[in-house]
Amino acid sequence: MPSELDADFVHRAVNKGDLNAIRLALCQLTSDPELLDLPPVPTLDEAARKVIVDKATAWLMNHAGPRRLAEPPRDELRQLMQLAAGETLNDVEFDFRREIPAFTDFPWATVWGERRPTVPPGFSVAVVGAGFSGIAMAVQLQLLDIPYVVLEKQGEIGGTWSQNRYPDVRVDTISLGYEFSFEKDYRWSEYFARGEEVRKYLQSIAEKYGVTPNVRLNTEIEMAEFDEQTSNWRLTVKTPDGQDTVTANILVTGMGTFANARKPDFESQEDFRGKIIVPSRWPEELSLEGARVAIVGNGSTGVQLLAPIADVADHVTVFQRTPQWIAPRPLYGQPIEPEVHWLCDNLPGYWNWQRYIHNSTLFGAYDLLLTDEDWVAKGGLVNEKNDKLRDDLLTYLSREVRGRDDLMQELVPDYAPFSRRPVVDNGWYEALTRPHVSLVTESINRLEPNGIRTSDGRLHEVDVIVAALGFEVVQYLKPATIKGAGGKDLHETWERDGPRAYLGMMVPDFPNMFMLYGPNAQGLPSGHQLPAMFVIWASYVAKCIGKLLTDQKTRVEVTEEAFEAYNQRLDAQAAKLIFMDKRGAPDKNYYVNQEHNRLQVNAPWWGPDFHRMCSTVEWHDLRLS
Repeated sequence: MPSELDADFVHRAVNKGDLNAIRLALCQLTSDPELLDLPPVPTLDEAARKVIVDKATAWLMNHAGPRRLAEPPRDELRQLMQLAAGETLNDVEFDFRREIPAFTDFPWATVWGERRPTVPPGFSVAVVGAGFSGIAMAVQLQLLDIPYVVLEKQGEIGGTWSQNRYPDVRVDTISLGYEFSFEKDYRWSEYFARGEEVRKYLQSIAEKYGVTPNVRLNTEIEMAEFDEQTSNWRLTVKTPDGQDTVTANILVTGMGTFANARKPDFESQEDFRGKIIVPSRWPEELSLEGARVAIVGNGSTGVQLLAPIADVADHVTVFQRTPQWIAPRPLYGQPIEPEVHWLCDNLPGYWNWQRYIHNSTLFGAYDLLLTDEDWVAKGGLVNEKNDKLRDDLLTYLSREVRGRDDLMQELVPDYAPFSRRPVVDNGWYEALTRPHVSLVTESINRLEPNGIRTSDGRLHEVDVIVAALGFEVVQYLKPATIKGAGGKDLHETWERDGPRAYLGMMVPDFPNMFMLYGPNAQGLPSGHQLPAMFVIWASYVAKCIGKLLTDQKTRVEVTEEAFEAYNQRLDAQAAKLIFMDKRGAPDKNYYVNQEHNRLQVNAPWWGPDFHRMCSTVEWHDLRLS
């Protein structure tokens, strides 16, 4: 009961919480004109902040308790969103953002209207993969009561979070954004969740939303063939008991961009007498205490690995292939306080607005990718915003390495921030300053029995090599063989200029097949985290299935004309971004297909535009038969 609350605890909770989210929740609850008239929270002085804290504490002492708020009317919701950052939203931006606070039960999902189509007997969907995308698709199918099966090659639900179990593996976007918005009650233990908790989260979602009974574990797809006579997909799968066949009307692949780790292939690799470890295949009982360890690679995985390995190893040698822009993340590695959990449970609307605030840091990030020629003509590098970020990152780097010029010279990238995937600092810079950690920037020539020989002729003696080499991002859907209409092989189709798709989901001559997180599907940093995009893509698939059932058709596919036109527009838009010019170092970037010199992983669109493309089906681009 409110009367039993400890005022000190409530005051502490308000001070530990996100003041902007608290203010927005109170505005929604009370329509307090004083709160509505205050400037945006980041610009508030201490007196104004105290007004919010005092009002929130008083409200909670009298009204605290679990309650969900309905989505406000459109104008009120837009007013609150604009209040969050002191900005004006146009209709496109508002429609893009309106589901982020997640006031509705299943944001972005497709639900049947008044006319519910009949699902024919035997109709089913095969979903490949039980990671975030596969679970998102499964929950969407549960909502529509469409029969389905999820085929997962591993022995548990979790996808890439089951594969990757290396030390300190965790999300590098805040947990409150890296979640499904239809689940309102999960309380993360840390602001940036560890891999084990992400696996438990996905398992809990599967159980809570009825997915688990439809999941077949230890079932790996080897081949999928489209049968033109029946318009079905016939899948050959490998199980512990041998091969099996699964037949489905619709095939949805949730195998993702990071399904295939890049394997080490060093010169004379077979001569090395120590251990070579790929992070996604981390040995469960491995101990590195007292060992001499080499970490090859300094992407997100390599950076996460250094500090925990340096804590136990006798010596660590970091082999840097390409300098990275590495940024701090407030609250990284910190537990979420009990008081903040209490706020989520007892201040209605706080959880919702907290989601919005955390996503809002990305809303203007697209601007970082566009070159301002006028700014460059005045001596700038990219544009004012990108150059300011560069200066901030340089300041952070200098502080973390204690101003050491020898490290600064090796660590500063020669390309613009955000032109490669941003890397989060979990103490990597600091670890490089430890006396038993060395940074090597010379290239690796070969392996020898006792270590690594670099291009300067030096032998670095090591016992263990951790090959954090990234992923084969162009090997979508491999090693499975996918054959569409007329026996057309998908991977042979992609040999011309690399993997391509319509909206990252569909390919001509592969009817009734959809990819979640396929080629050019990764949205640019404009507000939607990947779990939200998985739900949006799953909803698109559901719309197509609904149309198929309503019109009593058996096949849906993208036309060749729409596919080609979309990819021509995609390439033209990509050419405007720093990924593809010298400012973005395209030759050092997994976003770019090096063989074909084209953007491969990202969708080059402004976030609201890409959201609209994936939310509204352009039926004239598709063919139903």
